[in-house]
Amino acid sequence: EHGAKTLVLDSRPGRGYAETASVLAAIVGASRKLLWVTNSYFAPRRNAIDVLGRAAQRGVDVRLLLPGISDIPLVRHAGHGYFAELLASGVRIFEYQPAILHAKTLVADDYVTVVGSSNLDFRSFHFNAECNVLILDDETAQATARAFEHDLAGSVEIQLDQWRIRSVVHRFGDALARCLSPLL
Repeated sequence: EHGAKTLVLDSRPGRGYAETASVLAAIVGASRKLLWVTNSYFAPRRNAIDVLGRAAQRGVDVRLLLPGISDIPLVRHAGHGYFAELLASGVRIFEYQPAILHAKTLVADDYVTVVGSSNLDFRSFHFNAECNVLILDDETAQATARAFEHDLAGSVEIQLDQWRIRSVVHRFGDALARCLSPLL
């Protein structure tokens, strides 16, 4: 048997988003060693936060690579509203600094890779036409992990103790944006 096994996860308004979300949740739930996610617009739903936190709590190396600079700051702040909870559960969060980050990848356990257009936000799962490719292949997963590690070199890791003492203005903006995240 040769080549990678692939599955296209195609969604558009009213069709396919539940299946895509279920596949992603299954990957996170099945991961045992590592789960590294790069995402450009991170304004997740409650379920995503819970699933990621549970993975980290069971010992999976969960890392999120998110934008440090964004063309839509409101979405960035919506994601910030979940950072304290994610960090407290053991998820490591990095913000990419050199440029606007627009990648959307996931690699799990050196075998599973997802590459595509979906963000972890409400719009991607309910309003946008999105396409992702699930790839089951050691070489692809290892190459994706190497690219992730390369991008970490241009990133700043968010530390929980420092995150908790960010400015009141930043906290307020994060809380407000988090409330708006179902609209983003």
